[in-house]
Amino acid sequence: MTLLSQDAGKITGIAKGAKRSRKRFGAALELFCHIRLDYRERRGSDLAFLERAVILRPWSGLVSSLERYVAATHIVEVADKMSAEREVGSDLYDVVVAALERLERAEPCAATLRIFELAVLAVSGYGPDFSVCVGCSSEFQAFDRGARLHVAGGGLLCSQCAGPEASGLLLGPDSVDCLHRLTGLVAVGLPNETRDTFCGTSLFSVDEHLEIDSARHRVASELRLAVAALIEPHLRSPLRSLDLMSGI
Repeated sequence: MTLLSQDAGKITGIAKGAKRSRKRFGAALELFCHIRLDYRERRGSDLAFLERAVILRPWSGLVSSLERYVAATHIVEVADKMSAEREVGSDLYDVVVAALERLERAEPCAATLRIFELAVLAVSGYGPDFSVCVGCSSEFQAFDRGARLHVAGGGLLCSQCAGPEASGLLLGPDSVDCLHRLTGLVAVGLPNETRDTFCGTSLFSVDEHLEIDSARHRVASELRLAVAALIEPHLRSPLRSLDLMSGI
C-alpha cells in the first residue's frame, strides 16, 4: 500500500498479518484514513514494514456520497502521481490533509478541487502565474477579452500575443478572472517569505471568496480543463480519476 507521511514523504509499505491482527491495525488501513503509523525499514530496501497504526481521523464523510468519494479519490491520486518515493517535505502532506478535511465538512465544489490542484502545482515547484501575459508581460488587465492557456510557459497569453492562429485552450474573461482569484487564495494559504506556516483555512475559504457553481458551467468546464492541462506534464502516469471528475 502507498502512504503519504508528513516527515518521510510518500512511502510504500506492507502490513504482514493485517487481516489476522485487528488489534494492530483495526480499520486504520482503510482508504482515506488519517493515521499515526509505526513502521520499520530494512537496509537496502525501500519497502516499509508496518507495525502498528492508530486512527487520528477516520474521515467517514468521504464515503458518504459518490461525489465526495470521487473527489477524495482524485485528491489522493494527484498527490500520488505528482510525488516521488521518499520525497521529504510536509507541504504536499499539508495540502492533502486540508483538502480532505474540507471534503469531510462539505460536498465537493469546483473551486475546492481547482484550489487543491493549483496548490499541489505550487508546492511541487510548478505554480502557474496568471497575473501577467507570458508573451509580453502585460498585466492582468490585458486579459479583459480572454486569453489562451500557455502550458509550457505556465500561464496565459493575451489576445494580442496569441494571435488568431494560436493553439492552446481559449479561456473567457470570467474564467481568467477565476484563475487569478484562485491562485490568490493559494498564495494566501501556502507558506511564503513572510509566513512560514501553512494555513488550510485560508486556502479553502471558498465560501467567503469564490464559488464556481453549476450556473457557471462554462467557466467550471474551462477551469477544469485548464488546470488539468497544467498538471499533466508533471504526472508519473495519466490520472484515471479525470473521467469521473467531469461532473464536478
